[in-house]
Amino acid sequence: MRIPMLLLCATVACGGDITNDVAESAIGTWGGPEVSITVTAQGATAQFVCAHGAIAGPILEDASGNFSANGTYDFEHTSLIAGQSAVDSHLARYDGQISGTTMRVSVTLLDTKQTFGAYEAKLGSAGPSSRCQ
Repeated sequence: MRIPMLLLCATVACGGDITNDVAESAIGTWGGPEVSITVTAQGATAQFVCAHGAIAGPILEDASGNFSANGTYDFEHTSLIAGQSAVDSHLARYDGQISGTTMRVSVTLLDTKQTFGAYEAKLGSAGPSSRCQ
């Protein structure tokens, strides 16, 4: 009875290492026409044409490269009234998939259920060439 339990423990322990190795594949700068995402072991920042956002923790992929992570999404706009914030901030969920050097990601605002994307980005590429005006 001890041998199956030891195998189970070994399998669970190895599974943790596999998840950490897969998460490291996301680290780097990803860019596309509408998004730039910088991923570190601690989280990520994203720059869109008229918005920016952040993922609060590491991007952990499953065996198929899919991920879901919580963070923020901030609309950027010009302030029309003195003292008014030029940022409209929302809690958000980032859902995506990494396949080789391609990342696809969409963002869903948790309060309004609005979804943006799917955006596509390539590892090592630059992000948007224009900004919101």
